[in-house]
Amino acid sequence: MQKQLFRQYDIRGKIGTEISIDDFYHLTHAILSFFKQQGCSSIVVGMDGRVHCPAIFNQIVAACKMAGVDIHFLGVCSTPITVFAHYQVPVQACLMITASHNPADYNGLKIYYEKVAIEGEKLQQIYELFAKKVIVQGDKLGQLFDVSHVIDQYVDSLVTEFAHLKTFDAPVYIDCGNGTGGPIMTRLIEKMGWHNKYLLFEKVDGTYPNHVADPTDIENVQELLAVVTHHQGSFGIGLDGDCDRVAVITKDRALLAADQLLTLFACAMDAKIIVADIKSSSVLQHCQAQVVLAKTGCANIKTVMIEQGALLGGELSGHFFFKDRHLGYDDGIYGMLRFFEILMMKNISCDELVAVLPQSFATKDIRIPCSDQLKFEIVANIKAQLLQDSRFKITMIDGVRFETGDEWGLIRPSNTQPVLSVCCEATSCEKLKDMKNLLISLLKQYIDVAILEQYIV
Repeated sequence: MQKQLFRQYDIRGKIGTEISIDDFYHLTHAILSFFKQQGCSSIVVGMDGRVHCPAIFNQIVAACKMAGVDIHFLGVCSTPITVFAHYQVPVQACLMITASHNPADYNGLKIYYEKVAIEGEKLQQIYELFAKKVIVQGDKLGQLFDVSHVIDQYVDSLVTEFAHLKTFDAPVYIDCGNGTGGPIMTRLIEKMGWHNKYLLFEKVDGTYPNHVADPTDIENVQELLAVVTHHQGSFGIGLDGDCDRVAVITKDRALLAADQLLTLFACAMDAKIIVADIKSSSVLQHCQAQVVLAKTGCANIKTVMIEQGALLGGELSGHFFFKDRHLGYDDGIYGMLRFFEILMMKNISCDELVAVLPQSFATKDIRIPCSDQLKFEIVANIKAQLLQDSRFKITMIDGVRFETGDEWGLIRPSNTQPVLSVCCEATSCEKLKDMKNLLISLLKQYIDVAILEQYIV
C-alpha cells in the first residue's frame, strides 16, 4: 500500500492492485498503535456493502484481538450510523470500512478518535507506523461484541426528531444506489408510516450493478430523473454508497447543485453565517447570510464552522453539516429529512421551492483523471503561472482560484481520488464558455486537449 493512498480524509484504493486484503491487518495495528498513544481499549466498527468488506473486517478483528482491543461490531450500516454509535457505545474510537462513493473495486477506512475524524497529518503518522509494520501486543485478547441494535436506535432517533413529518405526503422517489441506505430507509419508511415514499435500488449490493453510488453525478441518477419526470408533483433523493451525502432531483432543474441545496437550508434556518467549500457558486448570496469559503473537505468545513460560530456548512460534493438540532456530522438521510421539513413548513412543492433560486451559470465539479503523482505538480505549476498574470485575483486556500471581475475558475488536486477537480462560474453562457476555454488553455500543456474537451464541455 503506497503512501498516496493515505489521503487527506481517509485511506482508500483499489483492492487487489493498490491495497491487498492482508494490508488491513498491519494497517489496523498501525491505527491501534496510534490510538494507544492516547489511550484506547475498545472501538466500534461498521462496514458498507462492498464484497471485500467481510474479509477486511476479519483482518481488523485479528489485529484487535492480538492488541487486546474490544470490537463492537455494527455489521453493514452507513457511515453516519457508525459515527452515531460512537456517541452511544462506551468506546474511544471507531472505524468504518468503506470507499464512500467510489466504484465497486475500491475500499478503505474512515477513522475517528473521540468523535473526531482522523485526517491530514494524523493519517500520515499512521502511514509511518504502517510502513514500519508495527505490531501491538495486548496483555489480554480483545473481545467481539454485536451492537447491531444501534442501527434501530439511530432510526428511532430520526423518527422522534422528525415525528411531525409523519404527515408529509409529497411523493418522493429515493435512489439508494445499492448502498447502505436501502435497509435504513426501509425501516424509516415503515416507522414513519409513509405510503408514498418509494425506494429504487434499495438492496445492498457491493458490486453496484445499476450505477456508481454517487448521486452528485447526473449520469448516476438517470433512472431516478426518469421516474420523477414521469410522476407529476414528485421529486427525487439520491444517497451515496455510505449514506453521508445527499442530492435532490427535480423535474424542472434535474440534479440540484449542492450549493443550491445549501442555500435553501440557510434560508429556512435564517442562518447568519454559513461555511461552504471553495468550489461553491454565487447562488449562496441569495440567502443573505455571511458566506465563508473554506478548503474542500469535511474536516476543513467543520473546523471553520467552529471558528466562525456557524450552525450550517456544506460541500459541493453533497456533504451537509448541521450544528442546529444535530451534532454536526454529515448524514445524507438527516439532510433529506431537513429538506422534507422545509417543504412541509412552506406547504409548497419541490419545484416551486427551487424555482426561487437565481439562475446560475456555473459548471459542476469536473473531475479529470490525473495520477496522484502528477496532480499536485500540475496545480503548483499553474499557480506559479497565474501569479505572474495581473489580470487575475488569486486565492490559494485550496488549489488555485483565479477571478476576473464576476467570473472565476478553480483548479485543485482532489484529496480523495487520482483526479484534478476543476470548475468555473460566469455571468452568462457566453462568458462561462470563455472561462471553460481558459481552463483548457491552462491545462493543455499537461493533459491531452481531447481529454480536456471531453470533460470540460
